[in-house]
Amino acid sequence: MANRPVGYGYTAETTSKIDAKYDVESERQAVEWIEAVLGYKLPEVSGRDNLQKALCDGVILCKVMNVVSPDSVPNIHPTSSNSFKLMENVSNFLTAAERYGCARGDLFQSVYLTDNQNMAAVIAGIHALGRKAQVNGFKGPVLGPKEASANPREFSEEQLLHGRVHGI
Repeated sequence: MANRPVGYGYTAETTSKIDAKYDVESERQAVEWIEAVLGYKLPEVSGRDNLQKALCDGVILCKVMNVVSPDSVPNIHPTSSNSFKLMENVSNFLTAAERYGCARGDLFQSVYLTDNQNMAAVIAGIHALGRKAQVNGFKGPVLGPKEASANPREFSEEQLLHGRVHGI
């Protein structure tokens, strides 16, 4: 969307740190999961820039969300729409993913995808959706390890006293 000039100083340092977090293997797993969920192959999506071009309009992400959680994104604007409608697609995906149970901190900001600022966060957000889908009982393909669930324990006063170190 926006062509950003090359940064200097702190901006360049921050950009290089973000770029260092990008993992090609995580990208491959996310793309394979998306293709398996949708049931068709995405056109040429290997590499950060190609993946960004494929996902930046939000259409694919909204379709994935609707398969994982039917009718969670009721209105998907077509690729031919203006840039504000396409950003709305990404925003609708993020809202639906959060309603589905993904933690807001595990998702990404829409500008990370639309302006190609932090594709590592976008990949991490897709992985977060894949983990949450397993927990929520999605019967389709699996992405990554299953998310841990709470296992609270309750101890009696006697058990707590018995577990203490003597003299403390």
